[in-house]
Amino acid sequence: MRVRPRSRIVGVSALAFVVVLGGLTALRAWNLEPSTAAQSLVVDAGAVLVVAGVAAHVARGENVGTRAGEGIVLAFGPSLAFAGNLFVPVSAMESPLWVAYPFVGGAMLALVLGGLGAAVGYVVRIARKSGTATGRTS
Repeated sequence: MRVRPRSRIVGVSALAFVVVLGGLTALRAWNLEPSTAAQSLVVDAGAVLVVAGVAAHVARGENVGTRAGEGIVLAFGPSLAFAGNLFVPVSAMESPLWVAYPFVGGAMLALVLGGLGAAVGYVVRIARKSGTATGRTS
């Protein structure tokens, strides 16, 4: 079980932030407004991808306790990008206190998605360990 350096975890999260924010900003700049159903599908697919990525990371061997929270760090990049793209144009028209809203929204999304992904990954890892302990191979 190889443990990835924390700087790589942060780097992947930052890359996800840039890709998600860049893609969403490009769609906004080009005035592409897909239907509400298409937008919901993109958001749902993005959430599933974040949860799956975090679950895969945890299932590969995040040491719960010593490196706990890496799933939330992984989820923070795309979550912050989504919240920023969604709320910054609206909050910029309001008072300066509203500028904090995208950061709080992104952090809450990261907690939910990262926590869910971590739970799924941990269950998968435990299932693998118990499967190999009973003689089954994966």
